[in-house]
This record gives sequence, C-alpha cells and structure tokens, in this order.
Amino acid sequence: MIDEFLMTEKAVVDMQLEKYFDYLHKKEKDLLLNDFINQLEKFIMNKKAKRIHPILLNTAFSGIVNPMYLEDQIEQIHEVSIAVELLHSGHLIHDDLLDDDKLRRGEPTFHMQLKNEINQVYKDVDLPRKDELIRLYGRDMSILGGTQGYLLGLDILKSSKFPEKTKLLAIDEYTKAMDYLMKGQLMEEYMSYNNITMTLEQYLNIAEYQKARLFEKSTKIGAILAKGNLHYQIKPLSEAMLGMGQAHSIRDDILDLEDDIKAKQKKIIYILAISNTDEDQSKRLNEIYRKENITKSDINEVKDIFTKTNALKIAEHLAKNLLEQSRNYLRDIYPDLNRKEKVFFTVFSDFVYFREY
Repeated sequence: MIDEFLMTEKAVVDMQLEKYFDYLHKKEKDLLLNDFINQLEKFIMNKKAKRIHPILLNTAFSGIVNPMYLEDQIEQIHEVSIAVELLHSGHLIHDDLLDDDKLRRGEPTFHMQLKNEINQVYKDVDLPRKDELIRLYGRDMSILGGTQGYLLGLDILKSSKFPEKTKLLAIDEYTKAMDYLMKGQLMEEYMSYNNITMTLEQYLNIAEYQKARLFEKSTKIGAILAKGNLHYQIKPLSEAMLGMGQAHSIRDDILDLEDDIKAKQKKIIYILAISNTDEDQSKRLNEIYRKENITKSDINEVKDIFTKTNALKIAEHLAKNLLEQSRNYLRDIYPDLNRKEKVFFTVFSDFVYFREY
C-alpha cells in the first residue's frame, strides 16, 4: 500500500518540479544562467529520486488541515512542498562533492555531470593543465549549485500565498534545517580529516543533523502551514519524525554495508563492532581499513567480524526501538491526524525498517 501511495505522491512532486523549472527558464533571460538552471534540472529530475521530504510535508499538511479547506489549498501546498526537495538536493550536491562520489541514483553526481559537460567542450582543445581545469570547474560550480538549491527553496517559501505570520514560522524551520545540515556536514568532515572514530552518540548526532532533522523540518513546515496546534499536534509529530529519520539513517548504513567497507567508512556497524571485538578482531579490522585497496575477501572478513560481534543485530534493534518510540509519539497527537494520513505515518515507520532500497 505505501509503495503505491509514495509512487502517486512522487508523480505529483515531479510534476510540480517540472512546472517550477519551466517558470525559472522563462524568468531567467541570461543564457549562461539558463544553462546552469538546465544543469540543476538535469540533476534534480533524476527518475530514481524518492521525493520523501516533499511527500512528508504534503502529508503532514493534509493530515492536520480541516478537510473542508483542503481542496482550496492543495495546489498551494504542492507548490510549497518542493522547497524542501530543493534544499535536500542542494545538500546532496555538496555531500557528493565532499565525498568525491561519482554516482547518485545511477547517474553522475552534479560535479561529475559538470565535468563531463565541460570535458566535451574542451574535447578537441589542447590546453595546459586541462584535467585540473575540468576538476576545478566541477568543484566550483557544484559549490554554487548546492547553495543555489538552498536559496531557491527559501524563495519558494517566501513567495507563497500563505498568511505572513504562518509563512515566517515555516521559513524559520527551513533555515533551521539548513543549519542542521551544515553542522552535520562540518562534524563529519572534521572527524574524517582528523581520523577520529565516532562514538555511538556522535554517530546519532550526525544522523540527526544530516537525515532526521530534514524529515522533522519537512513535516513540521507542512503542519505549521496547516495551522496545527504547536504543543498537541506539531510537537509529537516532530518527535516521531526525528526517531524515524535516525532509524532511516541506520537502515541506510545496513543496506550500504558492503560499499561502506569498500570505501573504509566507519559508520554505525563498525562503531558497534569495535566496542565488542577481541584483540585479534580489532587488529584485523585496523589492518584492513588501512589498506589502500580492499578486496572482496577483505570485505567478507569484515562482514564476518561484524556478524560475530552482533553489530548488525544491535543496529537493527536500535532502529526498531527508535521506530517504536516514534509510533508512541504518533499516538500522542491530539486532535488526531486525519485518518488517511495517520495510516500513512504509522505505515511509514514500518517502511523505514523493512525497506530494501
């Protein structure tokens, strides 16, 4: 049921994004800026994008607003919802650049997309330091592209037709989401460059800042625009989404386990394992993670250590506990969400835990 709902809602968001990019193209007269908008559009309109954040915003709004007024405001909230997708996309552009990832959703990451584009321009041109020039172009334009995503989303909220006071509250939550994303990235980069292995508490903090808070803020913006009760509706819904966001991050790491080992990323499974290893296991993990290239045999050995230390089971239990807490918060909402949306948020917690992608 939830897959069908997500697919239907994703189609609505995709259509709204297409309309928005058409508007940007018509509004922008400068050819160079229009070309840059094309590049952003190409990256953001990836067919594999899930559109979870605008779906959460739309569903929170529909769950709280008086059903009598929903039809009159549905188009308006759909227009606003893509603000959080643009914020999310801006963060992905910066995150992929910092990690030097080559692919996102089966397509080139934004900086690789730009490098490929400029490479075609210079294909038959003999230039000194051409490779470096191409690399810097991808880097510099991605820094600008990610920031532009943040600002475009903010502009959508500012330009919406919702009452001024409500709109300002929504904008405040949007800017808080930006702040959390950047702080999470700063913490992760600082620890990576200083070769600091995260504690479980630090991992959960970063997961909160980089994943859970965008779940929470997307949902909260929808609830605020629906004029929900701050204490009895918005607060418990926000707390529920924080738990789901952290569980989503843990589930991502479980699903990406092999890729993370290959990239020598010390995420939650590693953190949980290292606190339960014996001397030989600890030594072997250190040896493998210091190797320049990790083989398939190394990956299997690491996975075996993770299994023997119960790291995978502990991570799964942690995600399950976070989701149970989230469901408890959902039960605290009063007046309750409209029936269809209450079912969605409850089932969404199961989707986070059991999903295979």
